[in-house]
Amino acid sequence: MPTLFVIFGGASFGSIFSANKIAYESGLPYFSYIFWQIFFGSIILLSISIATKSAPKFNWKNIRVFAFVAVLGLISPILVFNVIADKLPPGVVTLSVALIPASTYIISVLIKADRLRVVSIMGVVVGFGSVLLIVIPGNSLPIDGAEIWVVFLLLVPVACGINNAFSGLLRPADAQTFGLAAGTMIVASLILLPVCFVHSRLYIFIDYGWEAIGSTIWAAVVWVIVYICFYEVIKRTSGLFYAQINYVIVAAGLVWSWIIYADILSAWIWAAVVFLFLSLFLINVGARRTN
Repeated sequence: MPTLFVIFGGASFGSIFSANKIAYESGLPYFSYIFWQIFFGSIILLSISIATKSAPKFNWKNIRVFAFVAVLGLISPILVFNVIADKLPPGVVTLSVALIPASTYIISVLIKADRLRVVSIMGVVVGFGSVLLIVIPGNSLPIDGAEIWVVFLLLVPVACGINNAFSGLLRPADAQTFGLAAGTMIVASLILLPVCFVHSRLYIFIDYGWEAIGSTIWAAVVWVIVYICFYEVIKRTSGLFYAQINYVIVAAGLVWSWIIYADILSAWIWAAVVFLFLSLFLINVGARRTN
Protein backbone atom coordinates (compact mmCIF):
# COMPACT_ATOMS: atom_id res chain seq x y z
CA MET A 1 0.00 0.00 0.00
CA PRO A 2 2.71 2.60 0.80
CA THR A 3 4.29 1.96 -2.60
CA LEU A 4 0.94 2.47 -4.33
CA PHE A 5 0.39 5.71 -2.39
CA VAL A 6 3.85 6.99 -3.40
CA ILE A 7 3.31 6.12 -7.06
CA PHE A 8 -0.24 7.50 -7.17
CA GLY A 9 0.67 10.67 -5.25
CA GLY A 10 3.80 11.27 -7.33
CA ALA A 11 2.01 10.62 -10.62
CA SER A 12 -0.73 13.05 -9.59
CA PHE A 13 1.67 15.76 -8.45
CA GLY A 14 3.69 15.39 -11.63
CA SER A 15 0.70 16.80 -13.50
CA ILE A 16 0.71 20.03 -11.50
CA PHE A 17 3.57 21.41 -13.60
CA SER A 18 1.32 21.30 -16.65
CA ALA A 19 -1.46 22.99 -14.65
CA ASN A 20 1.04 25.67 -13.58
CA LYS A 21 1.96 26.31 -17.20
CA ILE A 22 -1.67 26.77 -18.16
CA ALA A 23 -2.24 29.13 -15.21
CA TYR A 24 0.85 31.15 -16.13
CA GLU A 25 -0.36 31.53 -19.71
CA SER A 26 -3.73 32.79 -18.41
CA GLY A 27 -1.99 35.70 -16.68
CA LEU A 28 -3.14 34.78 -13.16
CA PRO A 29 -0.51 36.12 -10.68
CA TYR A 30 1.62 33.43 -9.06
CA PHE A 31 0.78 33.86 -5.37
CA SER A 32 -2.93 34.31 -6.02
CA TYR A 33 -2.88 31.09 -8.04
CA ILE A 34 -1.09 29.27 -5.21
CA PHE A 35 -3.48 30.61 -2.56
CA TRP A 36 -6.64 29.63 -4.43
CA GLN A 37 -5.49 26.08 -5.15
CA ILE A 38 -4.52 25.53 -1.51
CA PHE A 39 -7.72 27.18 -0.28
CA PHE A 40 -9.98 25.04 -2.48
CA GLY A 41 -7.95 21.97 -1.58
CA SER A 42 -8.61 22.71 2.09
CA ILE A 43 -12.35 23.07 1.41
CA ILE A 44 -12.43 19.71 -0.37
CA LEU A 45 -10.50 17.98 2.42
CA LEU A 46 -12.59 19.63 5.13
CA SER A 47 -15.76 18.38 3.42
CA ILE A 48 -14.36 14.84 3.17
CA SER A 49 -13.21 14.86 6.79
CA ILE A 50 -16.61 16.05 8.03
CA ALA A 51 -18.41 13.45 5.89
CA THR A 52 -16.17 10.70 7.31
CA LYS A 53 -16.48 12.04 10.88
CA SER A 54 -12.77 12.80 11.06
CA ALA A 55 -12.83 16.62 11.05
CA PRO A 56 -9.57 18.28 12.13
CA LYS A 57 -9.21 19.03 15.83
CA PHE A 58 -7.42 22.30 16.45
CA ASN A 59 -5.74 21.45 19.74
CA TRP A 60 -2.09 22.25 20.41
CA LYS A 61 -0.86 18.76 19.51
CA ASN A 62 -2.51 18.90 16.09
CA ILE A 63 -1.87 22.58 15.36
CA ARG A 64 1.89 22.12 15.68
CA VAL A 65 1.71 19.32 13.10
CA PHE A 66 -0.45 21.43 10.77
CA ALA A 67 1.90 24.42 11.01
CA PHE A 68 5.08 22.31 10.81
CA VAL A 69 4.03 20.50 7.63
CA ALA A 70 2.45 23.61 6.06
CA VAL A 71 5.55 25.78 6.54
CA LEU A 72 8.33 23.29 5.81
CA GLY A 73 6.67 20.93 3.36
CA LEU A 74 4.55 23.35 1.34
CA ILE A 75 5.15 27.08 1.77
CA SER A 76 8.96 27.07 2.02
CA PRO A 77 9.50 25.26 -1.32
CA ILE A 78 6.89 27.49 -2.99
CA LEU A 79 8.66 30.66 -1.84
CA VAL A 80 12.14 29.40 -2.78
CA PHE A 81 11.04 28.26 -6.23
CA ASN A 82 9.43 31.64 -6.84
CA VAL A 83 12.61 33.53 -5.87
CA ILE A 84 14.96 31.47 -8.05
CA ALA A 85 12.57 31.01 -11.00
CA ASP A 86 14.54 33.39 -13.25
CA LYS A 87 17.95 32.87 -11.65
CA LEU A 88 18.74 29.19 -12.21
CA PRO A 89 18.15 26.72 -15.07
CA PRO A 90 15.39 24.10 -14.69
CA GLY A 91 17.94 21.28 -14.50
CA VAL A 92 19.44 22.63 -11.28
CA VAL A 93 15.97 23.05 -9.76
CA THR A 94 15.15 19.46 -10.67
CA LEU A 95 18.29 18.26 -8.92
CA SER A 96 17.25 20.07 -5.74
CA VAL A 97 14.03 18.03 -5.71
CA ALA A 98 16.04 14.86 -6.27
CA LEU A 99 18.11 15.63 -3.17
CA ILE A 100 15.05 15.46 -0.89
CA PRO A 101 15.16 11.67 -0.30
CA ALA A 102 18.87 11.84 0.53
CA SER A 103 18.41 14.75 2.94
CA THR A 104 15.43 12.96 4.53
CA TYR A 105 17.54 9.85 5.09
CA ILE A 106 20.46 11.78 6.60
CA ILE A 107 18.20 13.74 8.97
CA SER A 108 16.25 10.58 9.91
CA VAL A 109 19.49 8.82 10.87
CA LEU A 110 20.73 11.86 12.83
CA ILE A 111 17.54 12.03 14.93
CA LYS A 112 17.48 8.23 15.26
CA ALA A 113 14.15 7.97 13.45
CA ASP A 114 15.86 5.55 11.07
CA ARG A 115 19.10 3.61 10.93
CA LEU A 116 21.82 3.01 8.39
CA ARG A 117 20.75 0.27 5.98
CA VAL A 118 22.69 -0.70 2.89
CA VAL A 119 19.52 -1.49 0.92
CA SER A 120 17.99 1.91 1.69
CA ILE A 121 21.22 3.70 0.78
CA MET A 122 21.25 1.83 -2.53
CA GLY A 123 17.62 2.85 -3.12
CA VAL A 124 18.40 6.54 -2.54
CA VAL A 125 21.45 6.39 -4.81
CA VAL A 126 19.56 4.61 -7.60
CA GLY A 127 16.68 7.07 -7.32
CA PHE A 128 19.02 10.04 -7.55
CA GLY A 129 20.69 8.37 -10.52
CA SER A 130 17.32 8.10 -12.26
CA VAL A 131 16.96 11.88 -12.06
CA LEU A 132 20.52 12.38 -13.35
CA LEU A 133 19.54 10.37 -16.43
CA ILE A 134 16.81 12.93 -17.06
CA VAL A 135 18.75 16.09 -16.26
CA ILE A 136 22.34 15.67 -17.42
CA PRO A 137 21.89 14.53 -21.05
CA GLY A 138 19.69 17.51 -21.90
CA ASN A 139 21.24 20.23 -19.76
CA SER A 140 24.74 21.59 -19.32
CA LEU A 141 23.67 23.12 -15.99
CA PRO A 142 25.04 26.62 -16.69
CA ILE A 143 25.27 28.21 -13.26
CA ASP A 144 28.20 30.60 -13.65
CA GLY A 145 27.81 33.50 -11.25
CA ALA A 146 24.77 31.97 -9.61
CA GLU A 147 26.49 30.03 -6.81
CA ILE A 148 24.69 31.98 -4.09
CA TRP A 149 21.32 31.01 -5.58
CA VAL A 150 22.36 27.35 -5.69
CA VAL A 151 23.08 27.54 -1.96
CA PHE A 152 19.72 29.26 -1.42
CA LEU A 153 18.02 26.52 -3.46
CA LEU A 154 19.37 23.92 -1.03
CA LEU A 155 16.79 25.20 1.45
CA VAL A 156 14.27 23.08 -0.46
CA PRO A 157 15.80 19.64 0.24
CA VAL A 158 16.72 20.73 3.78
CA ALA A 159 13.21 22.00 4.62
CA CYS A 160 11.46 19.03 2.98
CA GLY A 161 13.93 16.60 4.55
CA ILE A 162 13.20 17.99 8.03
CA ASN A 163 9.47 17.84 7.27
CA ASN A 164 9.61 14.21 6.15
CA ALA A 165 11.89 13.06 8.97
CA PHE A 166 9.98 14.69 11.84
CA SER A 167 6.40 14.35 10.58
CA GLY A 168 6.26 10.66 11.38
CA LEU A 169 7.34 11.42 14.95
CA LEU A 170 4.96 14.37 15.37
CA ARG A 171 1.90 12.71 13.79
CA PRO A 172 -0.65 12.07 16.58
CA ALA A 173 -1.35 8.35 16.73
CA ASP A 174 -5.08 8.86 17.21
CA ALA A 175 -5.51 11.46 14.42
CA GLN A 176 -7.25 10.57 11.17
CA THR A 177 -5.60 11.14 7.78
CA PHE A 178 -8.42 13.27 6.33
CA GLY A 179 -8.47 15.51 9.40
CA LEU A 180 -4.69 15.97 9.37
CA ALA A 181 -4.66 16.75 5.66
CA ALA A 182 -7.53 19.22 6.01
CA GLY A 183 -5.94 20.97 8.99
CA THR A 184 -2.61 21.30 7.18
CA MET A 185 -4.20 22.86 4.11
CA ILE A 186 -6.34 25.24 6.19
CA VAL A 187 -3.28 26.49 8.09
CA ALA A 188 -1.33 26.82 4.83
CA SER A 189 -4.17 28.93 3.38
CA LEU A 190 -4.17 31.22 6.42
CA ILE A 191 -0.40 31.73 6.10
CA LEU A 192 -0.52 32.33 2.33
CA LEU A 193 -3.30 34.94 2.51
CA PRO A 194 -1.13 37.73 3.99
CA VAL A 195 1.73 36.67 1.70
CA CYS A 196 -0.48 37.51 -1.29
CA PHE A 197 -1.16 41.00 0.04
CA VAL A 198 2.50 41.62 0.94
CA HIS A 199 3.55 40.61 -2.57
CA SER A 200 0.81 42.63 -4.33
CA ARG A 201 -2.81 41.72 -3.59
CA LEU A 202 -5.17 38.78 -3.89
CA TYR A 203 -6.50 38.47 -7.43
CA ILE A 204 -9.74 36.62 -8.19
CA PHE A 205 -8.90 33.66 -10.41
CA ILE A 206 -12.25 33.64 -12.26
CA ASP A 207 -11.32 37.02 -13.76
CA TYR A 208 -8.62 35.30 -15.83
CA GLY A 209 -10.82 32.94 -17.82
CA TRP A 210 -11.52 29.25 -18.04
CA GLU A 211 -7.84 28.33 -18.25
CA ALA A 212 -7.20 29.90 -14.84
CA ILE A 213 -10.34 28.30 -13.39
CA GLY A 214 -9.51 24.85 -14.74
CA SER A 215 -5.85 24.88 -13.70
CA THR A 216 -6.71 26.14 -10.20
CA ILE A 217 -9.26 23.36 -9.61
CA TRP A 218 -6.89 20.82 -11.15
CA ALA A 219 -4.05 21.86 -8.81
CA ALA A 220 -6.41 21.85 -5.80
CA VAL A 221 -7.40 18.23 -6.46
CA VAL A 222 -3.72 17.31 -6.81
CA TRP A 223 -2.91 18.79 -3.38
CA VAL A 224 -5.81 16.84 -1.88
CA ILE A 225 -4.40 13.59 -3.25
CA VAL A 226 -0.82 14.40 -2.23
CA TYR A 227 -1.60 15.20 1.40
CA ILE A 228 -3.84 12.16 1.83
CA CYS A 229 -0.98 10.04 0.48
CA PHE A 230 1.55 11.87 2.70
CA TYR A 231 -0.24 11.21 5.98
CA GLU A 232 -1.12 7.64 5.03
CA VAL A 233 2.46 6.78 4.06
CA ILE A 234 4.09 8.24 7.19
CA LYS A 235 1.49 6.39 9.30
CA ARG A 236 2.27 3.08 7.61
CA THR A 237 6.04 3.41 7.11
CA SER A 238 8.24 6.50 7.45
CA GLY A 239 9.08 9.93 6.08
CA LEU A 240 12.01 8.40 4.20
CA PHE A 241 9.72 6.10 2.28
CA TYR A 242 7.43 9.00 1.42
CA ALA A 243 10.42 11.04 0.24
CA GLN A 244 10.75 8.68 -2.74
CA ILE A 245 7.70 10.46 -4.16
CA ASN A 246 10.06 13.15 -5.43
CA TYR A 247 11.62 10.73 -7.91
CA VAL A 248 8.16 9.78 -9.15
CA ILE A 249 7.23 13.47 -9.46
CA VAL A 250 10.22 14.23 -11.70
CA ALA A 251 9.49 11.33 -14.05
CA ALA A 252 5.71 11.83 -13.95
CA GLY A 253 6.06 15.52 -14.78
CA LEU A 254 7.79 14.60 -18.03
CA VAL A 255 5.23 11.90 -18.85
CA TRP A 256 2.33 14.32 -18.27
CA SER A 257 4.07 16.83 -20.51
CA TRP A 258 4.29 14.10 -23.15
CA ILE A 259 0.57 13.31 -22.77
CA ILE A 260 -0.71 16.90 -22.70
CA TYR A 261 1.77 18.76 -24.89
CA ALA A 262 3.07 15.85 -27.01
CA ASP A 263 6.63 16.48 -25.82
CA ILE A 264 9.02 13.80 -27.06
CA LEU A 265 10.50 11.53 -24.37
CA SER A 266 13.96 10.17 -25.09
CA ALA A 267 15.38 6.76 -24.28
CA TRP A 268 17.16 8.43 -21.32
CA ILE A 269 13.81 9.24 -19.73
CA TRP A 270 12.41 5.75 -20.15
CA ALA A 271 15.64 4.36 -18.66
CA ALA A 272 15.16 6.78 -15.75
CA VAL A 273 11.65 5.38 -15.17
CA VAL A 274 13.11 1.87 -14.92
CA PHE A 275 15.70 3.05 -12.38
CA LEU A 276 12.94 4.87 -10.52
CA PHE A 277 10.95 1.68 -9.94
CA LEU A 278 14.15 -0.13 -8.93
CA SER A 279 14.73 2.60 -6.34
CA LEU A 280 11.23 2.20 -4.93
CA PHE A 281 11.73 -1.57 -4.76
CA LEU A 282 14.98 -1.21 -2.79
CA ILE A 283 13.50 1.33 -0.37
CA ASN A 284 10.50 -0.96 0.11
CA VAL A 285 12.78 -3.89 0.95
CA GLY A 286 14.71 -1.72 3.41
CA ALA A 287 11.50 -0.57 5.11
CA ARG A 288 10.27 -4.16 5.49
CA ARG A 289 13.57 -5.21 7.05
CA THR A 290 13.24 -2.40 9.57
CA ASN A 291 9.69 -3.45 10.45
